[in-house]
Amino acid sequence: MSLPPADWPLREFSRSVRTGEVDWHVQVAGRGPVILLLHGSGGSSHSFAGMLPHLVAHGTVVAPDLPGHGFTTGARFDALTLPRLREAIASLLLALELPRPALVAGHSAGAALALRWALDAPRPPKAVLGFAPSLVAPPAYYMQWMAPLVHPFATSAPVTSMLAWAVGPTGMLDWLLDSTGSKLPEAERRLYRTLFAQPTHVRGAMSFMAAADLPSLLPGCAALPCPAAFVLGREDGWIRERPLRRVLQRHLPQAEVQTWPGGHLLHEQSPERAARRLIELL
Repeated sequence: MSLPPADWPLREFSRSVRTGEVDWHVQVAGRGPVILLLHGSGGSSHSFAGMLPHLVAHGTVVAPDLPGHGFTTGARFDALTLPRLREAIASLLLALELPRPALVAGHSAGAALALRWALDAPRPPKAVLGFAPSLVAPPAYYMQWMAPLVHPFATSAPVTSMLAWAVGPTGMLDWLLDSTGSKLPEAERRLYRTLFAQPTHVRGAMSFMAAADLPSLLPGCAALPCPAAFVLGREDGWIRERPLRRVLQRHLPQAEVQTWPGGHLLHEQSPERAARRLIELL
């Protein structure tokens, strides 16, 4: 069983589903067209907890913990590439006996995964929506700190176990959350502390980050078979608006792009507005 604690957000919608070697934790709620929500590196389905109640009247919301993240277990950490994750999610939807998604929305690296889904799926969704999409590298001063963490040595089990142990006492996680430019209340910070206290979650986050292959993804986006929309955070400390807009203009010139107040976790800061934006695309 791959289920979160009883006090986890929207625990009543949690299911445990096994596909192959992976025991998924996935939250499913509502009826109607499938709305697939994909969290970013280091996140989990809880990232969409504020949005989900606003979406259930409009469709079947499916929010999994991606392999290597949250309460999904059994993942191979060398299989967290965008194509392999897309295949894994397709298997999950098949196990849930759900049709193809009508809309795929992703946050951060989850937005890159949403694009990969639309490019590779036999039947593309109606639209793709990305919140604070990680389609450019973070600023250089963040990369100096982060680059060692995505090295193969750093993504090994012993190192990620040590990092998980250090998250609480050192305040490392609070620094990371603050660096996003989003102001999260203590209750939401506790959820991230719970996640990052798990060595497998830390390893999954780093492996997903290391495996994101933007040079392979972006050139193909010119042939995206559905509309795309993106929401950028004006105060995003990780994914800066100006270079991101240049990338979007080059590779996805037809995309609808909006900038909202907020940091990298803007969909957690403004969940009702984020849900409304998604509903507009259904």
